[in-house]
Amino acid sequence: MNTEDTGVSVRRTLQLHSGVVIALVIVVVFLGLVAWKVIGTRSRSSDTVTGQETAGRPSMVRDDPVAAYDAALKAGKPIYVLFHSLTCDPCIQISAVADQVVPEYEGKVTFVNVITDDAGGQALAARFTFEYIPTSFFVTSDGTVADSFTGVLTAEEMRTRFDALIKR
Repeated sequence: MNTEDTGVSVRRTLQLHSGVVIALVIVVVFLGLVAWKVIGTRSRSSDTVTGQETAGRPSMVRDDPVAAYDAALKAGKPIYVLFHSLTCDPCIQISAVADQVVPEYEGKVTFVNVITDDAGGQALAARFTFEYIPTSFFVTSDGTVADSFTGVLTAEEMRTRFDALIKR
């Protein structure tokens, strides 16, 4: 083998090794991103599953929504039912509005929090007609849906709908 063949062989070997190194780096980065996503999702959902502080954050309560709705109907007060998820941006936005406004109407309007990712949320969703989340239902004390809204309400819009519901 002459020096020229050896030089070509060394270059090919170096190219092969650098290609393998680049592929390994890509795989490691990909696996790191997947692990970060999985760990991040678990830690976000565990905040509510483990029952950490939910006071002042009604939209984070994970009670059985079917039982809560049935109890609200028996109580004979107007009901605000919020169907949402803990992950979609509009759902997170309306949850923040509900966390702000719902406590102002405690004793006047019963809040039923429905997380559609949960089995109980899906069971209650079967009783209502809607296609997208977040969807709010404003239900009279006799169980009639007085109003509904899909999307994000501002705090003032939510208050206006609560006031109208109370007057019915």
